[in-house]
Amino acid sequence: MRVPAYFLCAAMALIGAAPCRAAPLQVIDAMPAFWRFWGAAADKPEAVRVRMFRDTVVAAHPELFDTGVLGPGAIAGPGAHADPDAIVGRYLSDVTPFIPRMQRISETVRSHIGAYAADFSRQFPLFAPAAPVYFTVSMFSFDGATRTVGNGTALLFGIDGIARSHPPDENLKVLFDHELFHLYHSQIRPELTDDAAPLWTSMWEEGLATYVSGQMNPGSTEGQVLLQQDLPGLARPRLGALARALLARFDSLDRDDYEDFFYLQNRRPDLPPRSGYYVGYRVARMLGAGRTLEQLARLQGAALKAAVRAALEQLAAQP
Repeated sequence: MRVPAYFLCAAMALIGAAPCRAAPLQVIDAMPAFWRFWGAAADKPEAVRVRMFRDTVVAAHPELFDTGVLGPGAIAGPGAHADPDAIVGRYLSDVTPFIPRMQRISETVRSHIGAYAADFSRQFPLFAPAAPVYFTVSMFSFDGATRTVGNGTALLFGIDGIARSHPPDENLKVLFDHELFHLYHSQIRPELTDDAAPLWTSMWEEGLATYVSGQMNPGSTEGQVLLQQDLPGLARPRLGALARALLARFDSLDRDDYEDFFYLQNRRPDLPPRSGYYVGYRVARMLGAGRTLEQLARLQGAALKAAVRAALEQLAAQP
């Protein structure tokens, strides 16, 4: 039987052995196929470019273009969009202005991912990720995200999404620490990162990842750690109302509620998009007083739920 690295590291810690060095991240860089395509297809007619994209980029990693990764915009596999060629054509037009920045980002993350992971492991020595990490084009679906790839979970970084959503001078380590923490949290507290978990756990998970990335990158602004520069200005004046809205849906399992608080587009004009991240960050900051990042990551069960509710109630008392 293969024993997970996490349990081996934990056992070594209990007996006072030297710090455990977990296996390195399994990184799968799907960007070389995209760059081969782009170099060959940039001046071709749209129909030819679309075909070349499918034959070169999608064919190299079809699992990255199905519904488990791209959702309704999938262009490969079961459930693919009814007109995938039209989606690809629009995408290739829309992505063109971002190509120079994508090239720089692609080179940066390839050369820095080892250092990012090493720094994260120094903060969380028991980090033993089982999920692979992909660098890919996301058709602008995400910058960083956990998705089902094939039969398992993977962490994906959309180079195009990063180029479009993040300013050129941004410290990308903030984004990587946020997403690597999700891997670690899933490793040690999988019940909190389950897609079927209630709304309050999503708020805690995202808020804590935001808080952790801020603590690991001193000097970062709230807008930087929230991965949305304007979110603090939109959410801070409404903090009391946002906390009350989350309390009202605290145990909700409704996917629409999740989208209202965590998506860039939602149904409710009274909720700034992604406001759940901001409120969760404020809750994590409150619970972080007197606790290390490791202690915060290990909070669980009824005690965690009560602490999150109490913090929300304090925030909800604001006008």
